[in-house]
Amino acid sequence: MILGITGCPGSGKSVLAKTVARYGGNLIDADEIGREVVEGNSSIIDALVDAFGEDIIRSGGSLDRRLLARRVFVSSEATEKLNGIIHPRLISLLVERIDILRARGVRTVVDCALIFEWGIEDVFDIVVCVQAELERRVERIMKRDGRTRAEIEGFNTAQLPEAEKVRRADLVVTNNGSLERLEAFARMLSLLPDELP
Repeated sequence: MILGITGCPGSGKSVLAKTVARYGGNLIDADEIGREVVEGNSSIIDALVDAFGEDIIRSGGSLDRRLLARRVFVSSEATEKLNGIIHPRLISLLVERIDILRARGVRTVVDCALIFEWGIEDVFDIVVCVQAELERRVERIMKRDGRTRAEIEGFNTAQLPEAEKVRRADLVVTNNGSLERLEAFARMLSLLPDELP
């Protein structure tokens, strides 16, 4: 069973993915693969610097992700530029890892915000979309990351609208309540059979 979990920023998709994996299964985090792709590839770093400025690299040599995000999510053109640099390698590596785990029969949960945007829904047996009220999502991100409302709006416009993700998903989890409720959904998802009829 390869379970894909998607949702808009602040929906709780990562919490759900980690919780399902805790009940039994391997966890793949697309954001972690994205970091791996950037940090391990000087040509990608060079392309990011060319596109978004030398100051996105801190004095110690690490990427200032917060500054990069501020520059990327201001316009669709800037977002597309970033996507063109990072996403081809990221998607290739993500799908490759899923294929390896599927071949080994390893039950896997994939935390990936952009399943539908990348057109990779067919690599999953089931795609779950976590949805939550917009204000609740905004509050969560502001509290968790200290982001401004403008930054959060930029993240949201870089993805499909929540309603479209909900429409295309196989299952939908509404996460406007407590962590206990999300835990109950995770438990239910962990009980899905490895082979679907």
